Amino acid sequence: MTDLTDPDPNESPEDPKSTAGASAGSPEGDAPRASTAPTGRRRYLIVASAVAILLAAATSVVFLTQRDSPLEEARQTCGAGRDDWAMLGDDGNSLTLRSVGKERTGLKLEQLQCYLTELKVPDAVIAEIEGTRALDGRQSGEWEDMGASWIYHPDDGLQMIITLSD
Repeated sequence: MTDLTDPDPNESPEDPKSTAGASAGSPEGDAPRASTAPTGRRRYLIVASAVAILLAAATSVVFLTQRDSPLEEARQTCGAGRDDWAMLGDDGNSLTLRSVGKERTGLKLEQLQCYLTELKVPDAVIAEIEGTRALDGRQSGEWEDMGASWIYHPDDGLQMIITLSD
């Protein structure tokens, strides 16, 4: 049995190489510790950065997919009156508007104007809408990333379908 109080010949304090190497930070004595500590820190920083990037990406995806379409935003801003006066369809990609006529209830002129303003309908398309007669049948117009078709009859008012382009 070895006596624990006996000095180990490899770790003798009289040996200047062993004490100098261990205490002076020689490459042989501290090499494993020096290379392990920064690697652990680097690994931690890489993992933490990756997690932060993934969280940011997931948050962006959730935000973008939950954002209302311009048609939904216009409906929220301008109001619908009754549901059948301003109906969203196709998962928010289409909007059907019905205005008031002689024999039918519908969106008032102010509400219809609100929709045209919110959806940034150009003046040229608005002029075409205002100039439509019952005899003209269904008309259409396009702007930016939207298109619309409409029909007008004095008894039924204006019926307009606005769709988002692909």
